[in-house]
Amino acid sequence: MLRTFAQATLAAGALALAAPAFAQEAPPEDISQAVGAAETAGVLETLMSGGEVTVFVPTNDALAAAPQDQLNEILGDPEQLGAVIQGYAVSGTVMAADVMELAADGPADVDTMGGGTLQVSVEGDQVMVKGEGDTMATVVTPDLQFGNITIHVIDAAVLPGGSM
Repeated sequence: MLRTFAQATLAAGALALAAPAFAQEAPPEDISQAVGAAETAGVLETLMSGGEVTVFVPTNDALAAAPQDQLNEILGDPEQLGAVIQGYAVSGTVMAADVMELAADGPADVDTMGGGTLQVSVEGDQVMVKGEGDTMATVVTPDLQFGNITIHVIDAAVLPGGSM
């Protein structure tokens, strides 16, 4: 059954209202390529000017490990790039503790702003994210807060509807 993060937040006892682990003025350097791509596609400004958003952002190393032909095709098409980036984003502020509560009894599917789904799960104390392909990403840095955007840095490029 698909559950939105808004539903998950309610089910998790409104943990999304908890204070972030820390706030920063700029995203970390290890996600600069994804942030630059979001700026190029015009999605970053859209995300920052809207309501609360949570985004799973692959590291520069994760993007370097992705199939480069497919990545270059996506990067060369701003419309497609924008759609892909929205596939990493979900509405609302969702902290790692929220995901751990949501997936405590097993993997849970969540709707993305791009119209796809991501599967979230927990392995030990790690939050995991999976698209419909075989690639599973680990959240390596959770709960980064930048204005209305919460970022969870992931170690692999995964896409709703498939993997890169």
